[in-house]
Order: sequence, then structure tokens, then C-alpha cells
Amino acid sequence: MGDAVNGGAASMELMKPIQIGDHQLQHRMVLCPMTRCRARDTLATPLMTEYYCQRATEGGLLISEGVCVAANGHGFVNTAGIYTSEQIESWKAVTQGVHKRGAIFFLQLWHVGRASHTELQPGNAAPISPTSNSVPLPWRVTLIDADGKATKQMYSAPRPLHIDEIPQIIQYFRNGAKNAREAGFDGCEIHGAHGYILDAFIKDTINDRTDAYGGSIENRCKLLMEVTQAVVDEIGASKTAVRISPFSVYNSVGPDSNPEALFTYLHSKLDKFGLAYIHLTEPEFSFIKDNFKWAPQYAHVTKRRITPLLVSGGHTLDTGNEAIGSGYADLVGYGRTFIANPDLVKRFAKDAQLNTLNSSTIYGDYTARGYTDYPFLDEEADAGIEA
Repeated sequence: MGDAVNGGAASMELMKPIQIGDHQLQHRMVLCPMTRCRARDTLATPLMTEYYCQRATEGGLLISEGVCVAANGHGFVNTAGIYTSEQIESWKAVTQGVHKRGAIFFLQLWHVGRASHTELQPGNAAPISPTSNSVPLPWRVTLIDADGKATKQMYSAPRPLHIDEIPQIIQYFRNGAKNAREAGFDGCEIHGAHGYILDAFIKDTINDRTDAYGGSIENRCKLLMEVTQAVVDEIGASKTAVRISPFSVYNSVGPDSNPEALFTYLHSKLDKFGLAYIHLTEPEFSFIKDNFKWAPQYAHVTKRRITPLLVSGGHTLDTGNEAIGSGYADLVGYGRTFIANPDLVKRFAKDAQLNTLNSSTIYGDYTARGYTDYPFLDEEADAGIEA
């Protein structure tokens, strides 16, 4: 990031239209879901409206940050929810603003599972985990103390999720989808990736259950499939998407003992739902480094796919065009590059210089710093967007 993009404009596969669910997209550059920690008291704010509107384009697809489906689903400070009427109302201004810009907006349904702290849980309860192991994640989480200052504390030890509680997890996601529809979103992406609750069930390095949700690949993927069916039943398959990361090791989950077999099973099952898209976090994805190398060696798994495939994890203009042009993917998600370049679609179309990301402001306070203050190519035309 920060370097000029070279050579990609000659073959702009990213600018070709595509049908996704009920919507005709005008291009294939997608805003990835990214936690930014700008909500207040679990509510979406006017600053968040401005942020998403800045990145909205006619016929473009935006995916919201992870939005918690339950009060016990939070694992970071200043993250939004979609489980109360007040939260639903707060999101309406955001969806209305994005729709005025002509964009399609999916909400990402999120439950962090064991990646939390007791201070972020109702009644200071222990976070929930699919595993019998009560060892907490081995690093620190940011909390806010009584004086409003940010502090770093170790994650809390989770408790095992009893099998009788699993229907409630499914209901959380179903309700989240219903509430997202009421808030004006065009669809929902189920967060089944990155070590959060659904991915923690999926990976055999963390899931040591001996009941119907543990052991075989089929059993470990059972909860994700049940959640997907519940969301499909609530809002329809064409408005439902799922994110998976079978190769990811984030949040101390993974690598799975057989990631290719896991990917093959996940994709084959999800492909049959008739979803809007499947979102794959690719094998070389990293939250820290920009040394991403996309992995088309797994294209044979999705070669005969029915469902459009969205890939993400560090793509440039060139690799995005190549991924689509080769048939490996149908859409390409951009995260940190989209943070620093609110007009990324225009910059890619013009093969223009990119802004440099300030990584220290990715997760922030309630201000615009590092959130809505990145410059546009044409400040006069693009600044001061009205939501």
C-alpha cells in the first residue's frame, strides 16, 4: 500500500458487472468487513454513516464490519450490535445513506465466541467456547476503564458451550438476519471465519467435542450449516452469504489438520444453498504483513461452482484482475486498501496513486482521525458527502 498501481488498468476485469443474489453489481471490488471500533454503546453513529457513504459507489457491494448478534457476542470495545430495537434504528441512517449513493449493503452477522473478556460479557460471565479447554487466548484485548481510558488486559478463560445451548446460538443469527432486514440491509454475510464461534467449531485444532458437533468434518461444520439454513429461511438464500477461512490460524484456531479437505467439504455444502456469494479468506492472508500471495492452486475445489466466489486477503489491482480473469474468483474484497482510499474504485479505474494506510488508527476512538479523513483524488467533488 502507498505505491502506485502498475499495469492493471489494461485489463480491468474488476470493472465488469456481475449478478450477485438479487442485485446487478457494476464492478467487482468489494469493501471487506472490517472491525473499526467506532460504535458508541453498541449503536451505529453518524460518523459510521459517513465512513460507509464515502466508500459507496453506484452498483458497488459493501459488507459491514462484524455486527454482534447477541449481547454475549462482543469481543472488542465500541462494536455495534443488531439485537435490540435501538440498534436497528441506529443502522437505518447508515443503510439509507449508502443506498442514496446507489450501493448494495450486506451486514456481517458476528459472534466472537471465546475471543472475549468478562468485562464485555453480560453479568461479567465467561465467554463461550466449543471446546472443553478453558485456556484463554494468549494475548491482550483492549478495554475501557472507569475513567474512560483504554487498557490492555489478557483475554478471559472461556467456558464450554453445552449442547443444549446450541439452538440459542442458531437463533441469535436468525434474529440478527431478521433485524438486519428491518434496518434496511440488502442481505447478510454470516461470519464463519477467523477463529470466532463458528470457525472454532469447524477447526479440529480447537474443537475437541465428542457429541454431534465434534469429531468428523461433517460434525464440526454442522453448526455453520444450521446457522446458514436458519438465515436462509429468514431472509432467503439470495440475500445470504457466508465467510469461511479454512486455512486461517487467527485467534489461536487452526491450522486444521486437513485444510484442503475441510475447504472442499465447506464449499460443496455451501454451494448447494444458492447463496448470494461465498467469501473465502485465502491461505496467505495475514492481519499484520502485506506479503500476501494469492493461492489459485485451490481453484480446482471451486471450478464447477454455482455460487459466486469472493476472495480477500491482501489483493492489489493486478492480483484482483488476475484472480477474476483466470476464473479463480468472481469478486475481490479489499480491506486495508479501502480504509486508506475511500475512492478506491475510482483510483483503480484510473490506475492512480494510492494513499498510505496509517495502521495506528485502524481501531479508533469516536473521532474521524484515520477513519473518514483520508483524502480523495478529487477533494472538491468528493469531500463533504451527505448521508
